Amino acid sequence: MSRKKKAAALIVSILFYIGTFLLLFRFTMGEQIQWFFCGFPILIASYFVTVGTLFSKFLGLNRWILWLSMNFAGGVCSWAILILCLPALLMNGMLLLLVGILTVLFAMVWVVVGLGFLCVKWVQRRNR
Repeated sequence: MSRKKKAAALIVSILFYIGTFLLLFRFTMGEQIQWFFCGFPILIASYFVTVGTLFSKFLGLNRWILWLSMNFAGGVCSWAILILCLPALLMNGMLLLLVGILTVLFAMVWVVVGLGFLCVKWVQRRNR
């Protein structure tokens, strides 16, 4: 498929990551922050599994490239925009707590997703 379509798919995915991050953070800030910590990683992983499968089948987009783009480019841009909008997070150490908690939760979610992909691959090989 066309490189332009693959690049557009990556950009859309990165923008989805950033938009979801900022919207969820904005609407769950305060007493409802647990919804951000629990919901955001699951929502991003769900997007990756469903839309990533479509991009892989129809565009030939490598899932690793999608994963790296979403998590690194999207993640860095999300945190940078958040810091620009709320610079007070830098002053009280809250940023380190947010990053730490979100990183641990993302790691747990991605382990589950990775194991799921490995199980699917194992079942497909076994059925051949």
